Amino acid sequence: MGQSQLRIPGMKNELAAAVKQVLEDYPNGYKNLMGEPGDSSFRSKVSIGDAENIQFVQHSASGRAVLSWQALLLTTDEHEVARKKFRAAYQQLQGLSVKMGPRTYKLRSKYDLPDLDQKFVALVFELEPSNSYTEPVKVELQLNFQMPMDWMVGVIVYDRDRKDNEPGRVLRSF
Repeated sequence: MGQSQLRIPGMKNELAAAVKQVLEDYPNGYKNLMGEPGDSSFRSKVSIGDAENIQFVQHSASGRAVLSWQALLLTTDEHEVARKKFRAAYQQLQGLSVKMGPRTYKLRSKYDLPDLDQKFVALVFELEPSNSYTEPVKVELQLNFQMPMDWMVGVIVYDRDRKDNEPGRVLRSF
C-alpha cells in the first residue's frame, strides 16, 4: 500500500532537539545560541531542517529587554497540512525532557485539535515540576491564519514577563 510522502519540517525530532537546546541555554540568556544581530532580532545558531525562519527577537517588557526564540515551521494554504504539522509538533514537544541547572523537567500541555473555524490556536507548554525559576519560561505552539490564504505553524520560547491581561506574542512578526 503506497503512501504519499509529505515533507513537513521537524518530523524527525528536529523540533524537539532544537527546543531542548534553547531551553537548556535559557539560564545563560541564550548567549551560546545567538548569532549576528539584526534590527531587533538575532540569528539563531539552532536550526530545524526545513523551517522557514528561526530567530531570537528582542522585546521590551517592564522597562527591560526580554528575548524570545521563534521558529516558523511551515506556511501553507492547506489547512489539513497545517493541522498535521501542528499535531506532529505537539507530539515532539509533549513530555520532552529538559535539563536546566541541576534538575530535569518535562514539557506538558493539553492538546486541543484545531478546527477550520479557529483562526488562531496556541498551546502553552509548562515545565514540570514547576518552581519559581521555571514558572516564567513558556513554550508556545501556534497555528495561525494569515490573510490572504496562509496557515502558519510556529513555536516560540519566551520568558513570560507580562501581566495576564496583556496579549502574548504572535508569529505575525515573520
